[in-house]
Amino acid sequence: MRRRITTNWPQLFAAPRATLGLLLCWVAMGGLHATGAQTTPAAEPADKPSTDERKNPHVWQPDTRSVAVFKNGLGFFMREGDVELRDGWCTAGAVPPAAFGTLAIYAKDEDRAVDIVGSGPGEIVAFDDCDAPATVEAKRERLQAALNLKVELRYQRHDRDLTAAGKLVSVGPEFVVLEGDNGDAAVPLPGIERMQVLELPLRVHVKDDDDNESDKPTNQRANLGMAYLRKGITWIPEYTLKVIDDETAELTLRGTLVNEAEDIIHGDVHLVVGVPHFVHTDYMAPLAVGQTIRSIGAGVASQLPHGVPQQVTTQIMNRAAIVQNAAPTTREPADRSRVVERSADMGSGNLQSAVGDLPQLGGAAATDYTVYTKRDLTLRRGEKAILTLFTRTIRYSHIYNWSPPSRMSHALQLHNTTDSAWTTGPCLVLSEGRPLSEDLLRYTPKGARGELPVTAAINIAHQKTERETDRKLKAHHVPHNTYYDLVTLEGELKLHNYEKRPVNIVITNPVPGKPLSASDDGQTRSDPTKLKLEEREGTVSWRVTLEPDERQTLQYKYERYVRSN
Repeated sequence: MRRRITTNWPQLFAAPRATLGLLLCWVAMGGLHATGAQTTPAAEPADKPSTDERKNPHVWQPDTRSVAVFKNGLGFFMREGDVELRDGWCTAGAVPPAAFGTLAIYAKDEDRAVDIVGSGPGEIVAFDDCDAPATVEAKRERLQAALNLKVELRYQRHDRDLTAAGKLVSVGPEFVVLEGDNGDAAVPLPGIERMQVLELPLRVHVKDDDDNESDKPTNQRANLGMAYLRKGITWIPEYTLKVIDDETAELTLRGTLVNEAEDIIHGDVHLVVGVPHFVHTDYMAPLAVGQTIRSIGAGVASQLPHGVPQQVTTQIMNRAAIVQNAAPTTREPADRSRVVERSADMGSGNLQSAVGDLPQLGGAAATDYTVYTKRDLTLRRGEKAILTLFTRTIRYSHIYNWSPPSRMSHALQLHNTTDSAWTTGPCLVLSEGRPLSEDLLRYTPKGARGELPVTAAINIAHQKTERETDRKLKAHHVPHNTYYDLVTLEGELKLHNYEKRPVNIVITNPVPGKPLSASDDGQTRSDPTKLKLEEREGTVSWRVTLEPDERQTLQYKYERYVRSN
């Protein structure tokens, strides 16, 4: 059974300015090419709001707008959403499993800032004329703001202290109604002394930059965002090279996206070439992730076409509130059977199992990052997708490598004249519908050349011969009657090009001694780590070009010490 992955790509750079982009540069490429998914539906994420919570305007339910995916199994998620504030406050569900145990929450409006982020067992209101007024009107107003949420109420009735818990479905003149698993409960409004909101452990306070807030309404809508790193999502690049003629080929890059983290619904996915230096992904280090988020934000500013919006950089760089992702501890209610709770399993799926035998290419490739972006992508947790990232017509040339006594090998040199670097990934070479080779194309910067092995060179005849030309008997003496002869040897490398085109050959010839000379501008090098007489080694190397049917003989000389008989 195959699950369809939906796409609807808007124009590049058409996303709202508040999405913050992510990392370095945006590349508009082709659409979604293929799909793949598990047949078993993925588990519902624990932080996804219930229908009842969505009915309450004071519950902040941010949607995933963008995620940067790295090849080491980490994703940098950015969410945002509107919420109605109550006296500047809103509540939210469970904190995502952020790497380093941290989370950044910020206001996206220019004239607002998040100044307090609290995490605990849930918002508690005590009607004691200190925390909140004990009047019936104040209780009714506060309970109205908690409609459709799961709450615990402590109240007095007939001089008895009682507790009831469930979904708050009605607030009447004299009673409030809670809907629980074991039936409904009517709680007298005047007797309520305390209310605790269940399942919403996060509280966020938003303040206006304007100091004069006395004339402003207490209930306003705010646009808030959160950013965090988490494990459970990765991508694996793969290339296809289709030979067109003797000089040009078509290079296609695809990325296999594996999502075991959380649902991505109509979000922008940025596949990042290169991995930032994340040190504390396995530790609880709040300050470390705060610095990471600030570094990523700083890197964006110079790369987006119009820069990062000022309100975003101000909030996420300077005033973003960092809170620890500690598991909240809840007090045991008096009537445990009436408490309605939801599992707080926020962990990722088994990414290693989902990836299977796919190659892990998660090492940092370069100091600069390249980002391939897919807009408006839907990929739920547990699904995989193959995304076509680009198709480019490139130039290529042939190169031959020979390191005697091994056979000469034939490789293709791919000229990267595209607008981005090429990440490391397996590459399949096709010619006239037939496969020629499959090997690893390594990271290739813009303007450089990548080398891709093809096969053994069968049309270039090559031969190596050596002969001794001189021997100095007992040239070196050490104690205990040990003598060494100094032997001088000369060698020849013979080449004959049977190809119908000129060929470029790179020759690296190892010698078991000290190289002395080389013909045809050959380069001689000694190994500085092997300087003992019997261990000396070196190389003689050439770069030659042979025309069709041309022959060439390369000569070299070296010396070595051998024990006398």
